[in-house]
Amino acid sequence: MGYSGDFVLARSDSSLRDLPVFDDPEWCIEEQADYFHECRPRPGGWQTLQVNDCLPENDDDRWLHRLVAATGSPVMIASVMDSDVCYVRGLTPSGVAWATFLDPVMAADYEVTVPPHSEDEAPRGETDQGRRVRLLLANVPKAAEQIALWAAEGGFTADREALRAVLAKRADPFVEDVFFELVDACGLPLAAPVGEDPPATDLPVHPGHRPEQHCPRGARLEAAVLSLPRDGVIVLGCAVEADCFAQVWLRPDGTYELEYRDRSPAEHYQTRTVSADKVVAALAGWEAGGIAWRDAFQWNSIGSWFSDS
Repeated sequence: MGYSGDFVLARSDSSLRDLPVFDDPEWCIEEQADYFHECRPRPGGWQTLQVNDCLPENDDDRWLHRLVAATGSPVMIASVMDSDVCYVRGLTPSGVAWATFLDPVMAADYEVTVPPHSEDEAPRGETDQGRRVRLLLANVPKAAEQIALWAAEGGFTADREALRAVLAKRADPFVEDVFFELVDACGLPLAAPVGEDPPATDLPVHPGHRPEQHCPRGARLEAAVLSLPRDGVIVLGCAVEADCFAQVWLRPDGTYELEYRDRSPAEHYQTRTVSADKVVAALAGWEAGGIAWRDAFQWNSIGSWFSDS
């Protein structure tokens, strides 16, 4: 099962999660800590807030307008469905508005509604799925231009060629990664380089935890990951804290699902990768009590799944 939820990108002097717009009981009726996660911020006050399963459906316009009014900033919202397809839309204070899908092929598989193109001449024998892909790809240049105008109002110069490439590409394997590539192509300042200590708003970690004595290390750890069978799991536990561990599951589809929990069920994070080398490096970094290993991945907060545990 992939990730389903929303990412909100905007500029604000304070934390996005503190905006009054998120206090509306119609939207988030539980504790915010169970549903919000602040991704690594970008310079200039640009923030990305991951919002898990608490925002109203079919209310995109009102949500966008309220966030623009609250921040005075261009706003981008990305709704991810099972890590397969992403519906992204944007709005600026001046009214520049756009919407598009990431991974056109997967979006066509989901049978999304596609507006007709002015030059819609279907090839003989074209399937419904093929038609959706063709129309989604035909809309890429227009969407890229609209997104570039959105970025310009935020004070950035978008790379139009990069935007077109991102809008046309396949997710490999997680579409939320494509969303962050889209943000980069808009010209927004990059997050802090890999290897630097993350700011306090990033994923929490307590360096120096002591892994259990039986945890494989070094060459044994590498061999354990490389020999892991499909549907196999490796769990590395802490010597003292029960809610402190890292684990990897080799899914039946051949991708690795990597998780770690940091001393509390609420601090539980998950990601996926196709790289065994990245898994080995991450688990070795966790065992060493470091933090830089996390920067190689885009993590999803799944603490709300365990809130009743």
